[in-house]
Amino acid sequence: MNRKSGIIIGLFLLAQVLVAVKVEWVEKKSFTDFQKGSMQNVSIDNRGRVSLGPKVQRITGPGEEFYLSLEAARNGDIYLGTGHNAAVYHASKGGKFEQVFKGEQLDVYALLISSTGDLYVGTSPNGRVFKIDKDKKATPVFDPDEKFIWDLKEDRQGKIFCAVGNSGGVYSIAKDGQIENILTAEDAHIVALYVTRDNTILAGSGDRGILYAISNRKTRVVFDSPLEEIKGICEDDEGNIYFAAVKSVVSTRSVKEVEIDSLLQKPDAEKEAAPVREKSILYCLGSDGSVERIWASADESIYSVAYDRKARAVLLGTGNSGRLYRVKRDGTFAMIFEDDSAQIFGIAENDGGFLLIANNTAVITRIEGDLNSSGTYFADVFDAKIPASFGRISWYADLPAQTAVSFAVRLGNSDNPDKSWTAWSAPFTNPDTAQVNLSGYRFLQVKAMLNTANPLESPALINYKVYYLENNLKPQLRDIQVEKPVKKKPVEGESPPAAVDSKKSLAIVWEADDPNGDQLNFDLYVKKLAARDWLELKKNVAEKKFDLETELFEDGKYVLKVEADDGPSNPPALAKSSSLISYPFIIDSTAPQLLDWLVSGNAVTFRVADNASAVSQVLYSLDGKIWMPLFPDDRVADSLSEKYNLTQANLHGGKLVFIKVSDEFDNTKVFQREI
Repeated sequence: MNRKSGIIIGLFLLAQVLVAVKVEWVEKKSFTDFQKGSMQNVSIDNRGRVSLGPKVQRITGPGEEFYLSLEAARNGDIYLGTGHNAAVYHASKGGKFEQVFKGEQLDVYALLISSTGDLYVGTSPNGRVFKIDKDKKATPVFDPDEKFIWDLKEDRQGKIFCAVGNSGGVYSIAKDGQIENILTAEDAHIVALYVTRDNTILAGSGDRGILYAISNRKTRVVFDSPLEEIKGICEDDEGNIYFAAVKSVVSTRSVKEVEIDSLLQKPDAEKEAAPVREKSILYCLGSDGSVERIWASADESIYSVAYDRKARAVLLGTGNSGRLYRVKRDGTFAMIFEDDSAQIFGIAENDGGFLLIANNTAVITRIEGDLNSSGTYFADVFDAKIPASFGRISWYADLPAQTAVSFAVRLGNSDNPDKSWTAWSAPFTNPDTAQVNLSGYRFLQVKAMLNTANPLESPALINYKVYYLENNLKPQLRDIQVEKPVKKKPVEGESPPAAVDSKKSLAIVWEADDPNGDQLNFDLYVKKLAARDWLELKKNVAEKKFDLETELFEDGKYVLKVEADDGPSNPPALAKSSSLISYPFIIDSTAPQLLDWLVSGNAVTFRVADNASAVSQVLYSLDGKIWMPLFPDDRVADSLSEKYNLTQANLHGGKLVFIKVSDEFDNTKVFQREI
């Protein structure tokens, strides 16, 4: 082998053994990665790009437990329906909320500002609809035999439509007050309504997830969803209809109280039995009647839907993480806001932006159309599992003119950032020179700060990495077992082995691992219990077992020491070791002795003794072929020395007897005595 080849092979072998000390990194580069963190004025798109989000303003609402419905007038006025107090509140643009209606029921799920400026209020349960005029006078206009008023909408002619449950229908309320039932469905609930640009009434059911279309007094099924509830409907400028299907989140479910004629056949068995993984799906109904799935989630439920014409995208309010998504027709999307509350329950367009109501806890938020000038992304806490040395943080970002991205980190040894953690580092602004250079910490949190001086441009963070090297920890030795080897019983029909290993040995096994996952070497040492110095048995043992040949040692009590080191995976300066000493064990390679043989009349007595282990068995024979057991005087063979006796009657007049003695290590010897 030439010198160059030797160097190459040596480097290859070094790369193999030093695998455990290679530098690792934590990386964020996808939507799923970034979604695990938290947002403050930033958004995350489906490609995993973190950008500045829309401006957000918190609006002080009334002190009610739940916000259930929301309407915004063209002049900027806001109307809010609440639960479980059945109150409706009004706030003029920039003003405080004042109560304008208090119903006898619990909840207000439906509000509608009509083209005349009147406010319609739907209360539940024992549903009723009221009209509140400009003088705040409330007049009942509809008192059906229904428990729930779920939605209210108005068509181009000023007719009001009301979605109800328990009997799953849609009613119309004419300007003259005339009531007409225009849909009686097999579903127990109709929960969502929408009036299209051609004055078609779309109705979504809350039991079978069916989207109905009502036009010219005729009803047809547009789509039969695999999920139970159509939660919201909206329309874009091209006439595409968007609607959300969810696993039912209706708070009160009721069995239909009245049998009605079916508009559809019942769902077939295949649909009922087919498992659906998603919790919610957003569909698009095209102008040609085709329905396409454009967004879905297995973790989040859609609670509210609206169309953002400026962004040409659908807004989805979800739970139970309080997120607002913007979804385009082609399926691309961005998570543009995350609330501290659990569910974004309603969305209403308002003065160039959108209002959100959320619950658990009940809050009102205004989402502006303009970008924030700054925002922060907080990553989820990273656990290195063991203390580590953290090195450089690098990232890649698209940076239009007048935009910037910077990073900061903090570290600690508890899984939740507290006072024991370091303070946030000074900002890192250059990914080529951003050195964290901190060690001895197990947990790390990263925050990315985005800024722009141009209200029309945002930086976009594509990914980041933080490099780290685990601190090397010493191996862990937990247990050493010293046992006699288990003899394999011969299997009937198998040929006996050609040769039998007659060496006497003990099986040594131990439990060991390494916190870093390093490859371990083991060195073994043995000594007599009372001795001072250890005797080396074997070095560089790779397996966690060893056969100790006992015939090399004199009988007695011993202890064994196992030393483990992680040298195969670490350079000498960083290698760690540990050791463990076994409990005392016995080495016994010598058979017991027959002592104190005495014949007196008809009685024969003797003693069997062993220097190291207990006498386990004594047999006698007159011919050396047929062996009979003999028990000690105290009947239990369990000591280093045992007394035995025979009578002449047992020997049947024989003059020669064979005695076979064994100890608990199966050391056996036969003695021959004359009587």
